[in-house]
Amino acid sequence: MYTSVMRFKTRTLAISFLFLIGTCLAETPSYQLLTYPFSNRAAAMGGTRAVDPSGNLDIQGNPAGASFIQGMQAQLGFVNHLVGIRGYNVAGVIPLERHRIIGELIYFDYGQFDKTDVVGTTLGTFGYHELASSLGYAFKFSERIRLGGRVGLYQRVADGISSGDFFYDLGGVYHKEQDSLTVGIYLSSNSLGEGEETFPTQLHIGTSKILSHLPLRLNLEGVLGRDEALRFVVGGEIFVHPNFKVRLGMNTNRFDLQTGVTESDFIAGGSAGFAINWKGMVIESATQSFGAAGWISQMSLGYRL
Repeated sequence: MYTSVMRFKTRTLAISFLFLIGTCLAETPSYQLLTYPFSNRAAAMGGTRAVDPSGNLDIQGNPAGASFIQGMQAQLGFVNHLVGIRGYNVAGVIPLERHRIIGELIYFDYGQFDKTDVVGTTLGTFGYHELASSLGYAFKFSERIRLGGRVGLYQRVADGISSGDFFYDLGGVYHKEQDSLTVGIYLSSNSLGEGEETFPTQLHIGTSKILSHLPLRLNLEGVLGRDEALRFVVGGEIFVHPNFKVRLGMNTNRFDLQTGVTESDFIAGGSAGFAINWKGMVIESATQSFGAAGWISQMSLGYRL
C-alpha cells in the first residue's frame, strides 16, 4: 500500500491499535466504521442492529426500523474510542406519509501517525480517516411488514491518498403490536463496486419483545459475518420511567477477547447505557467493554421536531 513504514508514536499505542484491529472491530483490517454500532441504543444493548421498534433514529441500524419514527428527527453523536480514536455522526429522518427518508454522515479520526523510511528515519506525520455518507428509505409495506434500504459511499484517507467504494444495506421488520413482538432481518455493508478489499458484509437476524408483567424489552440477535463466524447478542431495555430507560447487553465477542487478564476478560463484550427523553430531546449514552483493550464510551443528542 505504501513504500514507507508506518508506526505509531508510542509502542503502547501500536500494540493497543493492533489488538483492536485484530480482535475487536472487524473481519477485515479496514471498513471498521461500517461495523461499529454508532447507535447508542445498539451499543448499550450488546450491538444489536436487526430490530429497533423504539421510534428513535438508529444510526447504521436496520433501515426498515426508521418506519417506526413518527415525526422529523435529528441527531448528533460522539464516540470516545480506544487509543485516542474519535468518532462523530450526524443524521436525520424526514417523514412523508407512509415513507421515511434517512440521511447519515459518520466519521472516524484515527489521529496522527509517524511516517518513516525502512531505516527508521522520520519523514513526517500523516492522518488516517474514515468517512461514510448514506441516504436511506423506509416504508410500511403492510400492517405488520416494514421494509427499508440504504445506499452509501465509504471513503478512507491516509497520507493524502483517498480510496473508497459504494455500499448498500437492506432490511425488513415484522411487527405484531398487540403481542409487542418484533422480528427483523438486516443485511449490512454490501459492496456496490469491485474494490480490492472485501467489505465486512454481515447478516443480522433478531427479535425483540416486551415481557409480560415486566417493564423490560428483551432483544436476541444472531450475526453471521463474511468470515462465517456466528456471534450472538443479548440486550435488555428496562423502562424505569416513561422518560428514562436503562440498557444492558452482552456480545459473544467476549470469547474472542481473552487476554489472560481475568478481571478484564470477565466483562469483555459487556455493555450498558441509558436514555432520557425530555421535552422532545433525547439524550443517550453507552459504554462497552473490550477487555484488557479498554472501554469505549459514546453519547448522542437527538431532537424530535
